[in-house]
Amino acid sequence: MRRTVRRTAAAAALAACAALLLAPPASGAGDSATDGGRDYEPTVESLNSHPTPRWFEDDKFGIFIHWGAYSVPAWGPRGSYAEWYWNYLNSPGSPTNAHHRDTYGTDADYDDFIGQWKAEKYDPEDWVELFKDAGAKYFVLTSKHHEGLALYDSAVSGRDTVDLGPKRDLAGELFAAARRPGQGEQLKAGFYYSLYEWFNPSYTGRPVTNPYTGATVPYTGAPAVGDYVGDYMAPQMRELIDRYDPDVLWCDGQWEKPASYWKTAPVLADYYNKAKNRPRPKEVAVANRCKIETGALDSTELDFQTPEYTVKPDIDPNKWEASRGIAHSYGYNQNEPEEDHLTSDELVDSLIDIVSKNGNLLLDVGPRADGTIPEIQRQRLLDMGAWLRTNGEAVYGTTYWHHAEEPSGDDDVRYTVKDGALYATALTWPGAELTLGSDTPVTAGSRITLLGSDAGPLRWHRDAQGRVVVKTPEETGKHAYIFKVTTPGVHSLVRTRTELPQELNPGRPVDGSLTVTNTARHTAPSTGVRLSAPAGWTVTPSSTVLKPLGPGADAKVPFTVAPPASAPSGTYTLDITLRHGRLTSTTKVTVTVAKENLAKGRPATQQSTGYDAPASRAVDGNTDGAFFNGSVSHTAEPSQQAWWQVDLGASKSVGEVQVWNRTDCCADRLKDFWVLTSDAPITADSLEEARSAPGVTAIHVPAQAGRPTTVPLPPGTTGRHVRIQLSHPTNPLTLAEVQVRGTQP
Repeated sequence: MRRTVRRTAAAAALAACAALLLAPPASGAGDSATDGGRDYEPTVESLNSHPTPRWFEDDKFGIFIHWGAYSVPAWGPRGSYAEWYWNYLNSPGSPTNAHHRDTYGTDADYDDFIGQWKAEKYDPEDWVELFKDAGAKYFVLTSKHHEGLALYDSAVSGRDTVDLGPKRDLAGELFAAARRPGQGEQLKAGFYYSLYEWFNPSYTGRPVTNPYTGATVPYTGAPAVGDYVGDYMAPQMRELIDRYDPDVLWCDGQWEKPASYWKTAPVLADYYNKAKNRPRPKEVAVANRCKIETGALDSTELDFQTPEYTVKPDIDPNKWEASRGIAHSYGYNQNEPEEDHLTSDELVDSLIDIVSKNGNLLLDVGPRADGTIPEIQRQRLLDMGAWLRTNGEAVYGTTYWHHAEEPSGDDDVRYTVKDGALYATALTWPGAELTLGSDTPVTAGSRITLLGSDAGPLRWHRDAQGRVVVKTPEETGKHAYIFKVTTPGVHSLVRTRTELPQELNPGRPVDGSLTVTNTARHTAPSTGVRLSAPAGWTVTPSSTVLKPLGPGADAKVPFTVAPPASAPSGTYTLDITLRHGRLTSTTKVTVTVAKENLAKGRPATQQSTGYDAPASRAVDGNTDGAFFNGSVSHTAEPSQQAWWQVDLGASKSVGEVQVWNRTDCCADRLKDFWVLTSDAPITADSLEEARSAPGVTAIHVPAQAGRPTTVPLPPGTTGRHVRIQLSHPTNPLTLAEVQVRGTQP
């Protein structure tokens, strides 16, 4: 499609200059990608075989940038997203709708902000230097948000910042600054791209209207196309890839439609192949929001997962990246006071917590419309950079340990590991002593030091519980304190990860596996492994010896474990003892014994499905509760007495139902609900008809659901079908998990 708005001569010259600067960079040397091998195909299986880049695993910290026409009003209610201004504006009675009316008047259209966006103080080289001073290793710029305004010179649409507003290729200038030769280590450069656009008539099938008068208004600069994906979205993604050679593609808006609509797979296959097949191959990364599978937001789809304003509760061996703003909004929100911003201490703590769980932090800045980054955001970044200059060795190039947190002491500690060093980060100063776990890899001669301190090796001993107690020096530094544990002659450490069902049932053997990983970048010696369990349990095999492991290599040890039939519900520990080189250590794995969850993995349905969040999410064992972690089922909005239902497959003796609420937002929706059980299918949509049907047991829960809320059923209750139904007539129903417990055997 040809451009519909004529480009100015100055803008054309700038675009040509940017094109020269943006030739594929020669900085791929040192990346571990190699050419050769089969090309990637536009299939789920082939694209999911793409490895997460080594640089993405190592770099840990990136900068997100949300900048658009929404940066002109730069307003949202506290706790909201300012970049969603246009969407909120179109909601009558909303705070944004009222703010716009009172500030700009009812005749002011959103697209008026495009012309008011000048970016007159935008200095991309200053941004790059700030990001580097912050210790970030990559950035991801919004090339186009849901408002549909591209920050680059698009040949597909005239709705861009070269034809409109700033009259500059904002993206191209930033990429050129990041890749300028002779500036030392270069930042990796990536693009966010919104697959959908809120009000593009070619996407919605209806014109844009003024939210107050209903009058039709222009969708400035965008062409009318018959195939939004084929003629508009996919060509724009290819422009970004071919013209700017990004290191990262980070999509959004994917929840609006199934993967079969977006058809991103051919674009992504080309992206992978173009990176792989060049004379000097480079590694690239694609976020799972560039959707190739329907309903797979939480999966290992593509190169990394993307939780938003939430953090994984524990280690996830599948690579992930948490994104958030320094305050509550991604785009600049002038309505956010200082107290809404995370402190530098909180940001450092968040970074180390995320890294300890195999994540990266993508921390957002929201520039003002003139291109300046607010001072409070700038200062937070500089504070993080100052901390990383002293402590970065415990972040960059590290990997996760047996466990992210220290469970056995009072100190708030996170662990990372690199080659033969274990880093224990205390999020607050521990006082006179720091207590680490009994599985800390130390022996006679091991050294523990505090990064940034000149105190030298610190005294340590094991207490009566086998924990390692460190005598701390005088407090040095701030925000978080890293204690480095090394042993002379030890250049590799191995970690373990145990895979077992979330719960074990009394008297039932289950298969599990123990994965032993060499965390070093060179070959590690052989490892002896011994597994032991509480008295009365069985574990087979109980010991084995593993051959030397290559750099980063895994060895998987299958085993079977069974609690006795008499084991009461509760938590127990399995001990895993490792003999590796000079070191012997024992780590503990907590397991839960409980009555059987009759609902897990059973067929589930709901009255309707919204946001591509099927009913099956509530019986998949994922109680995380965050939508973008794939944990939450969701009915459409609005609903009519929304319900969710599971079929247990046969009539079972049911003792209780546990209902898990979500964690990211909207927890107040799951209240005033009913739990219904029946041997026969519950078919009525009406709550009154459903709970009064013959054979239905109905329990009312007026309070807001917790994590979980346990609903006991009357003794002797049986049922094949279990339903959760809201009393409120129009609220949608969202569930993180529903667990149906059989009675005690």
